Amino acid sequence: MNSIQKILSLFFIAVLFTAAWSCKNDEEPVNPYDSIDHSTSTTTPNPPDPNSIAGLYKNIFSVKCNNPGCHDGTFEPDFRTVESSYATLVYQSVNKLTLDSTKFYSYRTIPNNVDDSWLIERLTTSTTEYMPSNGIRLSASDIDHVKNWINSGCPDMNGVAAVKPNLPPNITGFAAFDIAGTQIDTNRLNDNPINPFLVTAGTYMSIGFVTTDTADGTSATDPGQFTVKEIHFSTDKDNFSGSTVLVATTYVSAYSAWLAYLPSVNWPVGTTVYFRIYVNDGHHANNTEFPRYDSPDYYKTYFSFYVQ
Repeated sequence: MNSIQKILSLFFIAVLFTAAWSCKNDEEPVNPYDSIDHSTSTTTPNPPDPNSIAGLYKNIFSVKCNNPGCHDGTFEPDFRTVESSYATLVYQSVNKLTLDSTKFYSYRTIPNNVDDSWLIERLTTSTTEYMPSNGIRLSASDIDHVKNWINSGCPDMNGVAAVKPNLPPNITGFAAFDIAGTQIDTNRLNDNPINPFLVTAGTYMSIGFVTTDTADGTSATDPGQFTVKEIHFSTDKDNFSGSTVLVATTYVSAYSAWLAYLPSVNWPVGTTVYFRIYVNDGHHANNTEFPRYDSPDYYKTYFSFYVQ
């Protein structure tokens, strides 16, 4: 073997030795995720208190009231989440009258006040207007859970009792009178109690409307200090853009009512005149309006008169 062959042979042996040593000492890198426990946890979260808003949402609102086309965000109250349920129930204004016209409701739920909470009326009414509207009434225990939540102050998701906000004022009703002071809005077209009431063309008429700015018996603003107290008239029940505006000028504190005077009913005979009432306590950007554009038609016809 010549010298060149010896050198190549030694080099080849060195390379094999180095490769063998490298293979022997190379260790597999550590996987940082090996220490994670991927096994399925058998821990079950505790169910929410059935008397809490979370419990009401899980057991009632989301599964029994959140029907397609109803409380799924289509209209309020919105039962899609716990948060939306709470936000659209507590101290939320409504203008609701029982079918027998014996009681008016101003709020969906009033903390510590089951009797004046519209939600309870809808759940317990003996009429066909009960909720849920799928034909299956809530059980007595379900209704008790709702009452218990209200009676505990309507606490939020963190258990904090609701605090009364400065809500917009409410319009709770009206009455119309002739020049002699006789109430005339009870005389309805075709004797239907939700039809327009009858007014003779060219005659005097006054309209009084009752207002409140309260949720639990404590008035936030004296209605006598309201900055807006108006009646708007239109022959189109859904369009008040060019309406005639009449400002109420007399406040009757005993009834929390404002009076507006119409010296002469000057619409043509055979005309149905719709009216909306607007008030503001001076603390809100938008006026309270009733009936509203989205109010049921029977409110719009109830707040109207027919010129004869």
